[in-house]
Amino acid sequence: MKILSNLLVINSQRLGGSRFQAWPNVRQTRSDIRRQNDGQQSSGRHVKIIHIVKMCILLLLWLGCAFIVFVFAAEQSTRSTMITVMPNKTAMTKVEPPNNALKVTLHGPVQSNGADGVDLRLEWRSSDLNVTYRRTEVWNIGISNDDTAYAKVSRNFMVKRTGGADSQAVISLESKRNSPISLHVVIDTNPMVTDMCLVCAGLLILGLYMLIIFDVIDHTFAALIIATTAVAILAILEHRPSMRAIVSFVNFEPLMLLFGLMTIVDIMATTGVFDFLVVWTYRISRGRPWPLIFFLSMLTAFLSAFLNSDIMALSLTPITIRLCEEMSLRTSYVLVVMAIFADMGGALTPLGNPPNAIVTTSPVAVAEGVDFAHFIIHMMPGVLAAMFVVFGIIYVTHRKSIFVLDQNQLDLMEERARGKKPPSQETLDRIALLKGSLPGKYWLRPVEGYPETLAELEASSRILDKPLLVRCCIALIFAFLCMLLHSIPKVADGASLGWVTLLAAFLLIILDDKNDLNATLGIIQWTILLFIAALFVLSEAVDQLGFFEWLGDRTVGFLRSLEPQNQIAVTTMVILWTTALLTIFIDNAAVTIFMLKFSIEMASNDDIPLPPMFWALTFGACFGGNGSLFGAVSNEIIALIALQHGYKISFWHFFAIGFPLMLVTMVIGSGYLLIAHSVLSWNLHLVR
Repeated sequence: MKILSNLLVINSQRLGGSRFQAWPNVRQTRSDIRRQNDGQQSSGRHVKIIHIVKMCILLLLWLGCAFIVFVFAAEQSTRSTMITVMPNKTAMTKVEPPNNALKVTLHGPVQSNGADGVDLRLEWRSSDLNVTYRRTEVWNIGISNDDTAYAKVSRNFMVKRTGGADSQAVISLESKRNSPISLHVVIDTNPMVTDMCLVCAGLLILGLYMLIIFDVIDHTFAALIIATTAVAILAILEHRPSMRAIVSFVNFEPLMLLFGLMTIVDIMATTGVFDFLVVWTYRISRGRPWPLIFFLSMLTAFLSAFLNSDIMALSLTPITIRLCEEMSLRTSYVLVVMAIFADMGGALTPLGNPPNAIVTTSPVAVAEGVDFAHFIIHMMPGVLAAMFVVFGIIYVTHRKSIFVLDQNQLDLMEERARGKKPPSQETLDRIALLKGSLPGKYWLRPVEGYPETLAELEASSRILDKPLLVRCCIALIFAFLCMLLHSIPKVADGASLGWVTLLAAFLLIILDDKNDLNATLGIIQWTILLFIAALFVLSEAVDQLGFFEWLGDRTVGFLRSLEPQNQIAVTTMVILWTTALLTIFIDNAAVTIFMLKFSIEMASNDDIPLPPMFWALTFGACFGGNGSLFGAVSNEIIALIALQHGYKISFWHFFAIGFPLMLVTMVIGSGYLLIAHSVLSWNLHLVR
């Protein structure tokens, strides 16, 4: 999967024991695209000064992190204890908060809210605990009826010392149930709840955004160095996490899913099946331009949904460029349309986009019952409505302009026509056969030259390795079947998306029966896995700094000022549009991880159900990717490959087409979510 990396290197795979490249190498950064598209040529002196400044800043940051590693060695210390609260009784445990603040984390069958559970407070009492001087507001914690359930909830408390030097701080837990409750309590007496912590968290997020937006350094390295800086800040604040804790910050489920999908789809691409499918759209459209664009758009959307939008952008773009040249269509515009439908189609399933994988494999989403089938069912109405409306708008607004070619494309077509080899005898025979087999009546009359063009396309777009394609289909069928079985309650409960995709990849490697595993591992784009892992570490560090809790508290405070019946609608719209607008400026995977953390924190402070937030987040990340060239990686891939073929898709060219269509799809998504979750109350938990 070639995503979220400045160096989009297209790997190769073996066929017949030899190694060949499935696609041309793409070695362009965002800054290279901007420079070539805008015609800007910076002076050598200017570039050198910028490079020196960048190196100095990075070296200073490295020296700071190295100093902190050697000096601030103390890891975060917490107190852990088991507390059992008897029915309708109150249990207390003494604490010593040095800064009048502490963080309480409860592990067990707990829920963020609920009346039938326990009430927790931080109190200052007299030394004999009989007199209460001051207490915090009550924290209502729900208790699940499932004794096997295990989750954690946490909250920061702050109350000034009262009652003199002999006063004692205690945590009181009052039971509201008729049965004993045992909870694992972790107490941090030095929580990071200061304004400085919030400033540091905000600067970390802003720093990552600036490094990625302005393409200062490689995106993966930017995420790694900002995550390392975040850990260093925690160390300075006496909360240095252990290496085991840092590893636990990472959710490995989406990484497993992406790893398996990269392996399967990249091997599948070497069989030539994707070129064959594009030629198939030309065949069923009889060479007619708008039917071809319609079938090609739907094919792109369908393949993006089940085989990832980034891989499809990479696989389908070269043959699409050739089709546009053969049919004298405005190539740059057709490619933008392809990118838009790749983003919309990728929103349909958990496999279609990295943001979908991040959301659906989140432990909180899994606990809410979000799985493969539920995800498709909830996303399908909005995605299908958006796709058909967008195609209608594209047809109405560009019905004639799509045939207007610029001089650059005319020159490219003339140059390639001069270098075209005469058709082989096999192609000539195929042309004769096609002409002789054309029926007298058509549901769609072929264009002039249809047999010749189809024969030439078929000659260069055949299935190269049918046995390997069959093996790939077996692996995919296994994966999809297991995902569907996992969606049935009490059937294949352990077959999560990550494990199933990983097992399917192993199955394909076994069936491929190659001795050289290096060639297979060379397919994997490890940079995307490192990028997402670094983002998980960064988001957890920012969460520990209290940023998401602070943001969630203020958002919940605003929501509580609204009427209860309007809270779900406003929450969904806030997440949907915030995610989409942020995605215009930065890759949607990064936005998704931060917004997911924010959504979970907001839900823990209020009674707003989480599932509507999940759907709003995925709609915003996927549809928002159409807002700019850098909103989704599939857009970048298409632009890079187009640039290799001589076509320049500038940021403003993409923005002029994509942003209005993004607004249309966002309005459709907003209407669908409001109807589903505000009118029809389709927000019940999906827990098995």
